[in-house]
Amino acid sequence: MEIELTRFVSGGYFITREGNPGWEQLKELLPDRLISLSSHICPQFSVSWGWITGNRQAALDFGVRASQIDEFVAWCGTDYREDMDIWSMFYSPVAANRFINRFIEDRQGLHIVGAGLPLELEVANWRWPGESEGIEKRVEQRLPMAEGGRTLGFELLRFSHNNFDCSWLCTYLHQDMHRLFGIVPGEFGLIQREVEAQTVYAWIAEDERKRHADPIIYDYWLLVDYPLDHA
Repeated sequence: MEIELTRFVSGGYFITREGNPGWEQLKELLPDRLISLSSHICPQFSVSWGWITGNRQAALDFGVRASQIDEFVAWCGTDYREDMDIWSMFYSPVAANRFINRFIEDRQGLHIVGAGLPLELEVANWRWPGESEGIEKRVEQRLPMAEGGRTLGFELLRFSHNNFDCSWLCTYLHQDMHRLFGIVPGEFGLIQREVEAQTVYAWIAEDERKRHADPIIYDYWLLVDYPLDHA
């Protein structure tokens, strides 16, 4: 997929694993292996796992070595700030690789995924000016996306509480979009053509204006897969 990255601003980089929540409605039109920046769909690393004792099992389940769990918790105290911001956003693929090489041994289905927001959506939509952190702060900086990755496709995502929230797949919207517009998700369940992502984005925006329901806005993001550095 050939995409001009200069048309997108970076929303940061995320460590995620291919997954599938196993919901019956996600079997239609979708592959078995999904990549999503919504933790409802795929496991995604979060620094908050080191902040609450009860969350440490999530770190172990994700792949943090049991022998390093105390070291991991200490890293989540203040050291994490050198490489990332809340809750899951790394500053660069290099920073994400640094974390993986230090703490993660199992790389099966593991990905470093960059998120790119179209410039026109950043100008039209982006949240509250002033003090911010995480993804929001990153977008406001209007930094370019890193080169050297493989473009995967587009995902419709909501942004809430300094993180990505629901994907369009969470409400099985892919079924409606296929019925109305003939859109079929491609590899990893992602939209393969930007014009189709724009169609879904416009449909959601119009639908929410009619329903006056959910005030949280969906944006469409370009997802880029970056190589794992086996250092």
